[in-house]
Amino acid sequence: MARPIHQLVPNLALGDAISQQAITLRRLLRGLGHASEIYAEHVDGRIAGQARPHRRLLEEIEPDAVVLFHFSIGSEVTDVYRLLANPRVLVYHNVTPPEYFRGVNERVAEDCRRGREELARLASSCRLALADSEFNRAELEALGYPATAVLPIALDESRFRTRPVRRIERPYRDGHVNFLHVGRLVPNKRIEDVLKAFYFYRRKINPSSRLFLVGIDTDTEVYAFALRELVRDLGIPGVVFTGGVSERELASYYRIAHVYLCMSEHEGFCAPLIEAMHFGVPVVAYAAGAVPETVGGAGVLVTRKRFPEIAELLAILCEDTAVRSRLIEAGRARARELTAGAVESRLRGLVEAL
Repeated sequence: MARPIHQLVPNLALGDAISQQAITLRRLLRGLGHASEIYAEHVDGRIAGQARPHRRLLEEIEPDAVVLFHFSIGSEVTDVYRLLANPRVLVYHNVTPPEYFRGVNERVAEDCRRGREELARLASSCRLALADSEFNRAELEALGYPATAVLPIALDESRFRTRPVRRIERPYRDGHVNFLHVGRLVPNKRIEDVLKAFYFYRRKINPSSRLFLVGIDTDTEVYAFALRELVRDLGIPGVVFTGGVSERELASYYRIAHVYLCMSEHEGFCAPLIEAMHFGVPVVAYAAGAVPETVGGAGVLVTRKRFPEIAELLAILCEDTAVRSRLIEAGRARARELTAGAVESRLRGLVEAL
């Protein structure tokens, strides 16, 4: 009988890439014949049935079970992981440098600082360390982790087989150009730079345009307030802060988007890039962290934040049908490489190695 493989996460939240990866992996592991549960310290009430309290793992775990610990920040969950006598696998999603949160949220900055310290100390406590990108795997190797491998975040296409949300798709299919950014409103994503690029596009090229910023500002309300102040100070109409959205709403925003714009300076993977490609939305992204690896040659990477030039690039992607078609085709091909089915074969190999 296949041995149980459980997962441990600090937070399980709707719309969060790490949480979705844990849920997808559980489905794949069960499909491979393994008993598999998710244990979490904090669980979003909207998906409360998806996880068990993290401390129950110490009471319930089978003697032969393997535990996958999704690591991205310092938390109490690390203490539970250390107490386990079972074979342990670290799944590394990167820890955001704490400097990005200084002056925004000191508690989160401290959790990130603690996370980086904990990451260095965990090298000797796991049989295998997985990373969702080569960028992250190289960091693990530099910290002395003896056995590492890459298991990318899987695109679960079934999440997006949803009916359109009419209040989104009807009014915004009106001939305007729609730009999109998806992700928490956090400083490392440099959403102010997304706003600056959009400012030049709307003011100098096409006033019939919008920018949708899809994401929550939990723990970063100060930063989100500064973004809204920037919109006001620059006098940019057409910027929509959506807040948190359902998966059905998210799919609708991808369907109405003409270009996905990412100016993030620190990413361990950046799942929305793949989601945008899946929906046939051309991607323009700043080449930082794991972004070039995730894009995989299927989007446009910029190496300097010259916002007037980025605005001109956005215009080309909106107006040149040949260029646009090539990017859409390349993006969809890249997304197919990271579907849950494609990742399952890699997961099966890693499980067999364990």
